Amino acid sequence: MGRDVFEKIKGFLDSKEVEYEHLKHGHVHSSHEAAKIRGNSVEQAAKAIILKARKKEGAEFVQCILPGHKKIDLKKLKAILNVKNAGLASADEVLEITGCTVGSVPPLGFLFSLKSFADKSLSEQEVIVFSAGTHNDSIKLKSKDFLEVVNPVIEDFSE
Repeated sequence: MGRDVFEKIKGFLDSKEVEYEHLKHGHVHSSHEAAKIRGNSVEQAAKAIILKARKKEGAEFVQCILPGHKKIDLKKLKAILNVKNAGLASADEVLEITGCTVGSVPPLGFLFSLKSFADKSLSEQEVIVFSAGTHNDSIKLKSKDFLEVVNPVIEDFSE
Protein backbone atom coordinates (compact mmCIF):
# COMPACT_ATOMS: atom_id res chain seq x y z
CA MET A 1 0.00 0.00 0.00
CA GLY A 2 2.74 2.46 0.95
CA ARG A 3 4.39 1.96 -2.46
CA ASP A 4 1.24 3.35 -4.12
CA VAL A 5 1.48 6.41 -1.89
CA PHE A 6 5.13 6.84 -2.85
CA GLU A 7 4.22 6.79 -6.55
CA LYS A 8 1.45 9.37 -5.95
CA ILE A 9 3.96 11.66 -4.20
CA LYS A 10 6.43 11.40 -7.08
CA GLY A 11 3.65 12.03 -9.59
CA PHE A 12 2.42 15.06 -7.67
CA LEU A 13 5.89 16.61 -7.31
CA ASP A 14 6.72 15.91 -10.97
CA SER A 15 3.43 17.50 -12.09
CA LYS A 16 4.29 20.62 -10.08
CA GLU A 17 7.84 20.58 -11.52
CA VAL A 18 9.31 20.58 -8.02
CA GLU A 19 12.96 19.66 -7.75
CA TYR A 20 13.43 16.87 -5.21
CA GLU A 21 15.69 13.99 -4.36
CA HIS A 22 14.46 10.44 -3.73
CA LEU A 23 16.42 8.81 -0.91
CA LYS A 24 16.37 5.02 -0.51
CA HIS A 25 17.56 3.75 2.85
CA GLY A 26 17.23 1.07 5.50
CA HIS A 27 14.00 0.58 7.41
CA VAL A 28 13.34 3.41 9.91
CA HIS A 29 10.51 4.24 12.32
CA SER A 30 11.37 7.54 14.02
CA SER A 31 12.54 10.99 12.94
CA HIS A 32 15.78 10.49 14.85
CA GLU A 33 16.47 7.11 13.20
CA ALA A 34 15.59 8.50 9.79
CA ALA A 35 17.77 11.59 10.16
CA LYS A 36 20.74 9.47 11.19
CA ILE A 37 20.43 7.00 8.31
CA ARG A 38 19.59 9.71 5.72
CA GLY A 39 22.42 11.97 6.83
CA ASN A 40 20.28 15.02 7.61
CA SER A 41 19.65 16.82 10.88
CA VAL A 42 16.58 15.90 12.91
CA GLU A 43 15.50 19.55 12.56
CA GLN A 44 15.23 18.97 8.79
CA ALA A 45 13.02 15.91 9.23
CA ALA A 46 9.40 16.82 8.56
CA LYS A 47 7.25 14.40 10.50
CA ALA A 48 3.57 13.93 9.76
CA ILE A 49 1.29 13.14 12.67
CA ILE A 50 -2.39 12.27 12.33
CA LEU A 51 -4.56 13.63 15.12
CA LYS A 52 -8.14 12.91 15.99
CA ALA A 53 -10.02 16.06 17.00
CA ARG A 54 -13.34 15.43 18.68
CA LYS A 55 -16.21 17.83 18.10
CA LYS A 56 -19.88 17.65 19.02
CA GLU A 57 -20.63 16.49 15.48
CA GLY A 58 -18.07 13.67 15.77
CA ALA A 59 -14.38 13.15 15.21
CA GLU A 60 -12.29 14.81 12.52
CA PHE A 61 -8.81 13.68 11.54
CA VAL A 62 -6.16 16.26 10.68
CA GLN A 63 -2.51 16.09 9.78
CA CYS A 64 0.14 18.04 11.68
CA ILE A 65 3.56 18.56 10.14
CA LEU A 66 6.50 19.64 12.26
CA PRO A 67 10.27 19.30 12.51
CA GLY A 68 11.51 16.00 13.89
CA HIS A 69 12.94 17.51 17.08
CA LYS A 70 9.68 19.21 18.08
CA LYS A 71 6.54 17.97 19.81
CA ILE A 72 2.95 19.07 19.38
CA ASP A 73 1.68 21.43 22.05
CA LEU A 74 -1.84 20.03 22.32
CA LYS A 75 -3.10 23.08 24.21
CA LYS A 76 -2.10 25.35 21.30
CA LEU A 77 -3.41 22.95 18.70
CA LYS A 78 -6.78 22.49 20.40
CA ALA A 79 -7.16 26.29 20.40
CA ILE A 80 -6.30 26.43 16.69
CA LEU A 81 -8.78 23.65 15.89
CA ASN A 82 -11.35 25.09 18.32
CA VAL A 83 -11.89 21.72 20.03
CA LYS A 84 -11.76 20.61 23.64
CA ASN A 85 -10.38 17.16 22.95
CA ALA A 86 -7.65 16.02 20.54
CA GLY A 87 -5.14 13.21 20.57
CA LEU A 88 -3.08 10.93 18.40
CA ALA A 89 -4.95 8.71 15.99
CA SER A 90 -4.39 5.02 16.69
CA ALA A 91 -2.03 3.02 14.50
CA ASP A 92 -5.05 1.23 13.01
CA GLU A 93 -6.77 4.55 12.24
CA VAL A 94 -3.59 5.90 10.60
CA LEU A 95 -3.33 2.80 8.41
CA GLU A 96 -7.02 2.94 7.49
CA ILE A 97 -6.91 6.65 6.61
CA THR A 98 -3.55 6.79 4.80
CA GLY A 99 -2.68 3.26 3.74
CA CYS A 100 0.64 3.84 5.52
CA THR A 101 1.94 2.61 8.84
CA VAL A 102 2.96 5.03 11.60
CA GLY A 103 6.40 6.42 10.78
CA SER A 104 5.95 6.25 7.01
CA VAL A 105 3.10 8.75 6.53
CA PRO A 106 4.11 11.59 4.19
CA PRO A 107 3.24 15.20 5.08
CA LEU A 108 0.84 15.56 2.17
CA GLY A 109 -2.52 15.39 3.90
CA PHE A 110 -4.45 16.20 0.73
CA LEU A 111 -3.54 12.71 -0.57
CA PHE A 112 -5.77 11.36 2.20
CA SER A 113 -8.42 14.13 2.20
CA LEU A 114 -6.97 15.52 5.44
CA LYS A 115 -6.60 19.18 6.33
CA SER A 116 -2.90 19.82 6.96
CA PHE A 117 -1.34 22.13 9.51
CA ALA A 118 2.38 22.91 9.34
CA ASP A 119 4.23 24.31 12.32
CA LYS A 120 5.73 27.69 11.41
CA SER A 121 9.18 26.47 12.53
CA LEU A 122 9.26 24.16 9.49
CA SER A 123 9.99 27.17 7.28
CA GLU A 124 13.16 27.89 9.28
CA GLN A 125 14.89 25.00 7.51
CA GLU A 126 16.20 25.51 3.98
CA VAL A 127 15.67 21.84 3.17
CA ILE A 128 13.29 19.25 4.60
CA VAL A 129 13.26 15.48 4.32
CA PHE A 130 10.21 13.30 4.91
CA SER A 131 9.00 9.73 4.78
CA ALA A 132 7.37 9.00 1.46
CA GLY A 133 4.81 6.30 2.20
CA THR A 134 7.26 3.54 3.13
CA HIS A 135 9.86 3.04 5.84
CA ASN A 136 12.57 2.84 3.16
CA ASP A 137 11.86 5.86 0.95
CA SER A 138 12.22 9.55 1.70
CA ILE A 139 11.94 12.77 -0.25
CA LYS A 140 14.31 15.71 0.16
CA LEU A 141 13.35 19.15 -1.15
CA LYS A 142 13.46 22.84 -0.36
CA SER A 143 11.05 23.74 2.43
CA LYS A 144 9.80 26.79 0.51
CA ASP A 145 8.88 24.54 -2.44
CA PHE A 146 7.13 22.10 -0.12
CA LEU A 147 5.09 24.83 1.60
CA GLU A 148 4.19 26.39 -1.76
CA VAL A 149 2.88 23.24 -3.45
CA VAL A 150 1.34 21.53 -0.40
CA ASN A 151 -0.11 24.78 0.95
CA PRO A 152 -0.80 23.68 4.54
CA VAL A 153 -2.28 26.01 7.15
CA ILE A 154 0.77 27.46 8.90
CA GLU A 155 0.43 27.89 12.66
CA ASP A 156 2.53 27.85 15.82
CA PHE A 157 1.68 24.61 17.62
CA SER A 158 5.00 23.03 18.63
CA GLU A 159 7.07 22.98 21.77
